[in-house]
Amino acid sequence: MYQKKNEVIRTDLMKVAQKRYFNKFDKFDKTELDFLKHMSSNIKGPIKETINDLVNDISIFNELKKLQEEIANETPETLNELEKNGFELLHTTIEGHGRNLISCRKLTDLYFFNDAESKFEALMYLSFQYFRTKKQKDSQIENFKDTQLNIEKIYNVLAIISAIRIAQNISFDPNIHYNLLEISNNEISFITCDQPVINLIGDELDDEGGAKDLIFYYPISPKYAIMIDFKPEGEKFQHKNLKTEDVEKLNLKIVNEYHEFLFSDTDEQLKNYTQHRV
Repeated sequence: MYQKKNEVIRTDLMKVAQKRYFNKFDKFDKTELDFLKHMSSNIKGPIKETINDLVNDISIFNELKKLQEEIANETPETLNELEKNGFELLHTTIEGHGRNLISCRKLTDLYFFNDAESKFEALMYLSFQYFRTKKQKDSQIENFKDTQLNIEKIYNVLAIISAIRIAQNISFDPNIHYNLLEISNNEISFITCDQPVINLIGDELDDEGGAKDLIFYYPISPKYAIMIDFKPEGEKFQHKNLKTEDVEKLNLKIVNEYHEFLFSDTDEQLKNYTQHRV
């Protein structure tokens, strides 16, 4: 593990670079609630009921929190627990949708994407890993700083809604391709960071400053990674053995995207990527 303080620490990845505040309910105003309802209005399918229930639960929490603040000095334990960990169960469910992706080691392991429900769940998981980071949260706060919306208060909900919207949009793209990337040599490994899923072409912007297109890249182990692209040609499922120089390019993309933490299976590789960074 590498931190910006130029310190390399040996650790496993469990509960590292995770922020507990992503499980937290925050009290917010009607402006934010109306925005969330608007953002979730075009969600379709069975997941819509879950999101509607989530928005309603948060609305009820807001009313209870407001009432509690008016009549009492102390927060009841049930309300306090909801405020601290209101999203934990839903987050656990979404994390479970990544099991098929993380276990991919051969081409046929990608075939679960042929099942519509499994495909949506995996794409929602990928999208959620993209949005559920401090870097993305800080970016959205900056984007909305000149509006009346307090994005910081609603980002935990917004990350879930945004992930579902992206997953639904790309699920039906006829040009979607699923790539398993593999390193078959011992010269180099995939690295990852506290932005575990990145858009490889996120720096290609349109006139409004948004990304023109999307290529999801997700390192799942030192020797395997998942890439989702949308090219009009090529096989739907692909297994690619990468050369060292190709892995190097992908690793540099990760280095350019990390916020606080970089992860590698060797100290030497981390130092090679970070020795010239502040």
